[in-house]
Amino acid sequence: MKHRAEGNPSPPRVRSGSRRGRRRPRHPAWIASLGVMALVAAVVGWTLVPERDTGGEGSATVEATAIQHGKPRHGDDLRVQPSLSAGSASAGTTGGNSRATVGSPSPAPVPAGTPAGTAPRTTARPTTPGAAARVTKPAVQVPVIPVGGGGGSVPGGMSGVAAGTMTQVRAWESFRGSPVNVVLTFTDRSSWQTMTNPWLGSGPEKFSTFAGTWVISQSFYPTGGGDMNSCASGAYNGHWADFGRWLVAKGRPASVIRLAWEFNGDWFPWSVSKTNPTTWVNCFRQVVSAIRSTDPQARIDWALNAHSSGAWAVYPGDQYVDIIGIDSYDQWPASTDDAAFASQCHAEAGLCSTIAFARQHGKQFSVPEWGLVGKSDTGAGRAGQAGGDNPVYIRNMYQTFAANRDILAYETYFSDSSPGNVHSSLVNPTEHPAGAATYASLW
Repeated sequence: MKHRAEGNPSPPRVRSGSRRGRRRPRHPAWIASLGVMALVAAVVGWTLVPERDTGGEGSATVEATAIQHGKPRHGDDLRVQPSLSAGSASAGTTGGNSRATVGSPSPAPVPAGTPAGTAPRTTARPTTPGAAARVTKPAVQVPVIPVGGGGGSVPGGMSGVAAGTMTQVRAWESFRGSPVNVVLTFTDRSSWQTMTNPWLGSGPEKFSTFAGTWVISQSFYPTGGGDMNSCASGAYNGHWADFGRWLVAKGRPASVIRLAWEFNGDWFPWSVSKTNPTTWVNCFRQVVSAIRSTDPQARIDWALNAHSSGAWAVYPGDQYVDIIGIDSYDQWPASTDDAAFASQCHAEAGLCSTIAFARQHGKQFSVPEWGLVGKSDTGAGRAGQAGGDNPVYIRNMYQTFAANRDILAYETYFSDSSPGNVHSSLVNPTEHPAGAATYASLW
């Protein structure tokens, strides 16, 4: 920042060459000279004082805070950040690292029970250009939540991403600018060996040194290697007891086991639609009891699909469930505005209804899979039921998490660009630039 005048003014010159200048001045002249010198000193002193920051200290503090939060953790490669469209929420980056517009903090937490879309607004003081340079004392340092501690900017619970490698986790951390402390994984369901002694923890790249929590998605039995009646009778309990031992041996006894997820859909072998409710519930209970027989700390996540009915009729019971989860995507129907989100959220198997059910049963809730849905190469897109690049959905999900922070166990975004899948990817590749910018500005 420049002062009001460049450099210091020259001192007043003494005129020379005059005979009268050689004469001894009288006392009144000395007094006048002293007055002039005092006036010059005052001018010089005023010139050296910096301009007052009309934005106030809060403006500079907000900017410094945004810069600190924008720094990638763990030496992440900056090249994994998405390309944001001009004028997007994250267009004003700082040093190539910041993920949010400088001077725009994340929204204030929503009080528990506040309907989605009604979060109180946070008004930031305008930031005067160059405010960071005018800070004359260290900016307030915002503590960075350590990995395994609290989940980005989401109050309570854990926050992360579905991933198969630590490289993917680091890319996600760099993209959003906050730590990942939970990772959603899937076992290889081709055999009992690959299910009960899975690939997780085989090395640092496979999360052996990951400081956060593992969420392990498990079916009731291997693909083509079992049936619901045998499961319900306890025929597979020995295998599941082995899995509990494996968790303990890996030093991960408190992992979350997402057992038979999206069971109320009709696309998986363990779907309720492929058996009867009693058999399904008995199978779930047998598996849980067997795992807990060797790993009492295992946390069981009963996770339904938001876009199918029939989940509540097969709730296994509070003693067999630790977390009530839901997979919810921006489709069937898409949340094109706040009202549409609220309608979908409060549907029979919607996110808000699931949260209410969890509260009634004294449980935490989770959202293991959630994300945008592409309008091309997806079933919902072809039917006109996909939201595409939809920041409205991202913002409402964040506000719903924040409003229910007190019972949020974890949430993991499902970022995927595989052909024929949901096309939800926010980074590597960035399929939804506006949604990616909104996510990165909030997390």
